Amino acid sequence: MDILRLITAGNVDDGKSTLIGRLLYDTKNIKDDVLESVAKPGSGATAINLAHITDGLRAEREQGITIDVAYKYFTTPNRKYIITDAPGHFQYTKNLVTGASGVDAIIILIDAVNGITPQTRRHSQVAAFLAIKNVVVAINKMDAQSYSEAVFTAIKNDYLTIADQLGLKNITFIPISALMGDNILEESPNMRWYAGTPLMAWLEQCMPNECNFSETRFSVQCTIPQLHEGNGLGYAGKLLSGALTVGQTLSIYPTGATATVAKILHGYNAVAAANAGDNVVVYLNNEGNIGRGALLCAGEKLNISNHLDVTICWLNDQQKLQPGKYYLLRINTTEQKCRIGNISGKLNLDTLTYEPNEEPVSVNDFIRATLILDAPIAFDPFENLPENGRGILIDVETNYTSAAFTISLRSVAPL
Repeated sequence: MDILRLITAGNVDDGKSTLIGRLLYDTKNIKDDVLESVAKPGSGATAINLAHITDGLRAEREQGITIDVAYKYFTTPNRKYIITDAPGHFQYTKNLVTGASGVDAIIILIDAVNGITPQTRRHSQVAAFLAIKNVVVAINKMDAQSYSEAVFTAIKNDYLTIADQLGLKNITFIPISALMGDNILEESPNMRWYAGTPLMAWLEQCMPNECNFSETRFSVQCTIPQLHEGNGLGYAGKLLSGALTVGQTLSIYPTGATATVAKILHGYNAVAAANAGDNVVVYLNNEGNIGRGALLCAGEKLNISNHLDVTICWLNDQQKLQPGKYYLLRINTTEQKCRIGNISGKLNLDTLTYEPNEEPVSVNDFIRATLILDAPIAFDPFENLPENGRGILIDVETNYTSAAFTISLRSVAPL
């Protein structure tokens, strides 16, 4: 049974927590004691506080908002789900970025009464920034608009303009009422004009992310001491893409040496090959200066540079970006000191374009800039292999995660 990871995004009070509660309730994934704790007088579709199912913090219930990322798990006969409820306030956009970094799909909620807002644009930018392939725009609270097809169509057309500006493709639009259950598990009799599938059916058909990059990229996490005579050191890590096979010749970065795969352990078992996503231990026929952060590669040559053209989302709510200050760059297990050089533009939410802006870069700002590294690193552009083309910047003084970034295809600067 496979797993689908998804996240909800939307304005405050757009109904994110209510939608998750509805999904859990309708798929019968709520325990009896939880149902009792969120019950309220009455009967029918509104007899429970659906939103409170995901609000685990007392402060959230008192304020009536979601202030942290909450994770819920549920299962259908078809698959397992990990669903993330991210906060909607502007100041918590950074939580959305971190929560969405590993998902297969995003549900962007739009209130049918309020329509598209600046936060809708910001959440859509996050989806584009992280290249989330499966995007559903759920236009919620259709019951408050008398289930009007005209309202749905107008919001859909407005959003298509945003999607075109951001490069979002293959978007599915679904009119729903999370509170009343319309088009969640079953087709709504109140919106017979809608010819698509309910939200749950869309999720059941949604394909998890798959790595289509065929070149071999193995990220070394740590070395394993000799376990058996003649094995030598083992290199434990994750196969980011491609395949590993016994006898295969690999290039080692950053040393530039080559080696042949002598043995592969998957768990405690020796295997002839490993596939993308596997966590394995690799033994080589000759050992070099290999440690944490090394990349074992085959196929198309890696990009190697100390200048990276990146898109950055600033996450540090304690300190604004300081040009010239050193940060610790981390991609998988690779680490290198760097500073932020030229900033070519900041995202204008009104136009969804990057424009020159002299204002300091603050939390939740998106910018395009150049990272200047103390030493070259090996990487793949985000467009080719996201897992080897994105990372974070850490404040070396406070150890605070200050930014997330993706590396552009434009990163071809000399060493």
